[in-house]
Amino acid sequence: EKVLQGFQHEDARSRKIVTRDSVNLYHINRLFVKPLTKKYECSFMELTADAAQDPLWFVSHWWGEPVHDFVICITKHASDRGLSESTAYWVCAYANNQWRLAGDVSDDPANSSFRKAIDLAVGTVTILDRGAVTFSRVWCTYEIFVSLQDEVAERKYMYDVYTMYTDIDAV
Repeated sequence: EKVLQGFQHEDARSRKIVTRDSVNLYHINRLFVKPLTKKYECSFMELTADAAQDPLWFVSHWWGEPVHDFVICITKHASDRGLSESTAYWVCAYANNQWRLAGDVSDDPANSSFRKAIDLAVGTVTILDRGAVTFSRVWCTYEIFVSLQDEVAERKYMYDVYTMYTDIDAV
C-alpha cells in the first residue's frame, strides 16, 4: 500500500486519472509486472520468490477491481482464517507468465495453471468486486464451478467469498 501512496497515472484508454484507490490489476500488469519481468520474460513470482511456492489458497477475482479493495479482502480473509503473512495465495496476475500465457492458459481449462493451482490449494477465496462483475467473467465462473464440484468437495476443499463492506472493511 505504501508503494501506491500518492500514485497517479493517466489511463491510456479512458484518459481518467488512476489513483491508489482506483488502480486495478490491468494497470499493475501494464505498469509494473510486465516492465519488471521483461528482461527474463518470466512471471512476477518467478522474479521475486526464493523458491517454488504451493498455494494454500486460490484466489478467484476480476482484474478490474481496485487493488486497494483486493488487498483489504485478502487481509481480512487471512485474519479470519488465522493465516500468517507468509501464507501463499495463488493470484493469476503474479503467478502466470504474462509473456507466455499460452503455457498457462490452454484450450482445455482442465489443463490450465488455474486448475492446477486449485488442485494444490486447500480452498478458493472469491474476491467479489462492488459491481459483482466477477460473476460475469468466464474464467471466474469456471474457477467457482471447479471449486464447488463434488470431487473437490470430497477432499474437504473450502470455498470463501469476500467483498468490501465499507471503504475500509471487508466481509
